[in-house]
Amino acid sequence: MKKISVLILVLTIAIAITGFASAEVTIGAGASTTASPQAGNPFTTGSINVVSTPPGSSATLDGGGDQLFTPGTFSSVAPGVHSVMITMPGYQPSTRVVTVVAGATQYVNVDLARVVSPGSISLSTTPKGVGFYVDDIYQGKTDQIVGNLAAGPHKVAIYEAGYDTWENTVTVTSGEITPVTVTLVPEKSPDTGDLQVSSSPSGAAVYLNSDFKGVTPIDDSLDIVNLAPGSYTVTVKKSGYQDYTITVSIQAGKNVQMNAALQPASQAPAFASVQIISSPGGADVYVNGVYIGITPLSSQKVNPGTYTVEIRMDGYTPYTTTGQVIAGQNIQLSAALSPIPVATPTKKAAADPFVLVLALGILCLAGYLVSRR
Repeated sequence: MKKISVLILVLTIAIAITGFASAEVTIGAGASTTASPQAGNPFTTGSINVVSTPPGSSATLDGGGDQLFTPGTFSSVAPGVHSVMITMPGYQPSTRVVTVVAGATQYVNVDLARVVSPGSISLSTTPKGVGFYVDDIYQGKTDQIVGNLAAGPHKVAIYEAGYDTWENTVTVTSGEITPVTVTLVPEKSPDTGDLQVSSSPSGAAVYLNSDFKGVTPIDDSLDIVNLAPGSYTVTVKKSGYQDYTITVSIQAGKNVQMNAALQPASQAPAFASVQIISSPGGADVYVNGVYIGITPLSSQKVNPGTYTVEIRMDGYTPYTTTGQVIAGQNIQLSAALSPIPVATPTKKAAADPFVLVLALGILCLAGYLVSRR
């Protein structure tokens, strides 16, 4: 069974070219899947059981730490706040925040809403290059377009160190790109502080006092804003590397920047790590023909092997690539999707006025001749 589980992981999430979330997967009765145990035991860790409608959806824990297909259970999860994202092609993705308690199982039951004739949001900001979220799902840095959104209202939020948080509801129209332009306002005499976390390599999970806060992006930092003054323990984790832990002091009106230079684990790495982004964001990702999730994606546990990755979005030409994954690699893939050209109807040439006059004259002459008879 263990060999089968490893094979399934290789075919579904172990892709060196895709930043989809991954984890070892065990196939149980029916369609149920369960993440393999991590370090810990039932008395010091907890579990998250995930059920979705429709079943067979992809569930990702903490931005790429583990992945399974519903229904299934993430086991040996450390106590604290965790994020679970559930996705399925043709459905609106959903994120749930779960507080795990040692020795207990938390339950997540999600009904995904079907998306018919999706639209998009084009977000541009001043300054550029700030992280933003749509419906509590991280979408990367501005300026960019996020597609595959259901028609209707969507929550858009921008969190950038040194600026006031911007949140608003944007209404998406089917088949259209809704433009959103935001000028961020610098904070004035704030009573909170901000923290910017980057890592080398990127794609590492960041925990603040054991609570998951996000994943370090490519060539940028993860901004954690509006923190009450005080001391915080920051832990940065990435498969194949030693955990990086440091205590930081947050002061009102101050911005603390830190970079975690991750050191390889003492033993030879068994996995590779992958990050994948696309423009527009929100595209469906398939590995060896199996759906994994939506961009942007990250995976910390990718088995070595050869994989074919396909990125799809309605209205765009699919992006496909094949590559070899080697243990210990940190692979980054950026796919620029090209819109499918829309055929322009051919216009008929306008009739020559001389031809119209000549035709009218011939009709008149014909009528005259008929009347003479």
